[in-house]
Amino acid sequence: MRRIILVFPFLLLVVISLNSCEKSSGTAFEHATMRPWFDKNCKSCHGSGGGNSGAWSYNPDNYETSIKKHISHLYQDVYVNKSMPPAGLTQAELDQFKTWYDAGYPAK
Repeated sequence: MRRIILVFPFLLLVVISLNSCEKSSGTAFEHATMRPWFDKNCKSCHGSGGGNSGAWSYNPDNYETSIKKHISHLYQDVYVNKSMPPAGLTQAELDQFKTWYDAGYPAK
């Protein structure tokens, strides 16, 4: 009986941990205009396996940690400083980014 009492909290902790892992993937970035925009302008360097993913990692499968968490420096680099992407953006691409940002940078 004593073993059961000692094992039960451990098993409960394992179940809770596994359950929280399933929910940690976050919201996917599925915005119809901006997902392709980020794929075109950011993914090659900042996506999985990109050479500059250490500075900021673009992961469209997790909007919360990839986009939302870094929105202030993304806004600064893309719109204010115009330093990203290095090749630059057209005025239409800058306008798309600013419109999306001003709308609260929605995921969908």
